Amino acid sequence: MTVPDSSAAQGAASSTRSGRRALHRLVILSALATVALTTTALAQPTPAAPSAMLDTAGVGAALARARGALEGLEGLWGARGDGARWIFTDGRRHVASDPAIDGGALAPMTLPPATVIANHAVEIDGRRWAMIRLPLGGDEDARARLLVHEVLHTLQPEHLPSGAATEPADGGDHLDSAAGRVWLLLELRALSAALATAGEARRRALSDALVFRAERDRLATPTERARMDALDVVEGLPEYTAWRLAGASDRALADGLARAERATVSWVRAVGYWTGPAYGFLLDQLSTGAWREAVRVGARLPMLLAKAIGAPRTHDAAHAAQRAAVWNGATLQATEHARDSVRAHERATLRARFVTGPVLRVRPHALRIAFDPNSQVPLGADGTLMRGLRWSDADGSLLEAPAGALVSADWAWLQLPLDGARPLSRLSSDGRLTERLVLQGEGWTLTLAPGWRLRAVPEGVEAEPPREPH
Repeated sequence: MTVPDSSAAQGAASSTRSGRRALHRLVILSALATVALTTTALAQPTPAAPSAMLDTAGVGAALARARGALEGLEGLWGARGDGARWIFTDGRRHVASDPAIDGGALAPMTLPPATVIANHAVEIDGRRWAMIRLPLGGDEDARARLLVHEVLHTLQPEHLPSGAATEPADGGDHLDSAAGRVWLLLELRALSAALATAGEARRRALSDALVFRAERDRLATPTERARMDALDVVEGLPEYTAWRLAGASDRALADGLARAERATVSWVRAVGYWTGPAYGFLLDQLSTGAWREAVRVGARLPMLLAKAIGAPRTHDAAHAAQRAAVWNGATLQATEHARDSVRAHERATLRARFVTGPVLRVRPHALRIAFDPNSQVPLGADGTLMRGLRWSDADGSLLEAPAGALVSADWAWLQLPLDGARPLSRLSSDGRLTERLVLQGEGWTLTLAPGWRLRAVPEGVEAEPPREPH
């Protein structure tokens, strides 16, 4: 799981320029117009501040809770959790907890250049770590779940099931559309009721949840159906395990689902964080632990639940509409269609800024990014707008885009608006940077290291890194 890097972008002071570099800057400035640009000599790395300056409030208690919770991991997935390692960071200072060193006491740690700073699993020198962004948010239960969730990503795919691609592609705007959201929110509503009840009431609610899931699947493209199934597994099972090992009750999860339904988030990627725990908890109640082994070999969570309650395998859209009425579906549809009108205008505005251009396209060797999974806006074949985005490279190049950047569907490039600037009409024959370059637009700051090349393209400007050494 990733979260936005909201650190304020740092500016750079101007320095004396001469020769070709001055020519480059003059040409680029004439083209970028409203984009602020400064250059400096390549700065030396700033020494890390003492780790004591980190805001580690709550880390000790969360570590103790998480390590205790992971004692039950073997009973669920057959994997040991006593070797879990965490990195805690604010993006500049880092501390680590490794049980093999001083019993897991927090100690300063240096991260390799270009390490993505986010809540996620990271491999360093052949060892997997769970990284946690500081300061910690949420209550004690949420903090413990976060630490456990990220550790479980370090165990995928060897010990926990993993899945296919989870980023939007063909039809990836389904869960940002009125139809997709209506059936998802009805599904969450029914899953919450199923968790909060028992007996026949639980079975009826769960049966309806499965009908609503089948309808949102029916309306999705095959690619999007596969992606939603993958999110149930890739994010959903670590989150299910975190809720389960942290000792959460069915009622606590039901309350969480009810709150999630009312949250103003993008469900494009966030969906698995709620469907996974809900399906997992209900399977624990209605089935045996064998369902986890079935998931390992590719079984879908909704199908396992349908089998557990003997639900019919066929789906009828008219029946789904009838059952939606029982859950106040008409009001939900009206709300979501009104939202869709607003979102259509927003998507048109975003497409005009991030696609139509003029734009700045960055083509790194490797796209290592952190972003806010709750704020994605798919723009069809043009890519996905990811807010709270941060990209970094080993050469010191860095993009911080709190307002977002467009990520291509194949994850080959990032795109930023030049905010009204005209496309380049010319560049010098070389176009390569001899000093560090800092570009700043509305909602983003991009730093490029010496050696990067800027060139004119029909869409605006494209930045390419030096060729990788063979």
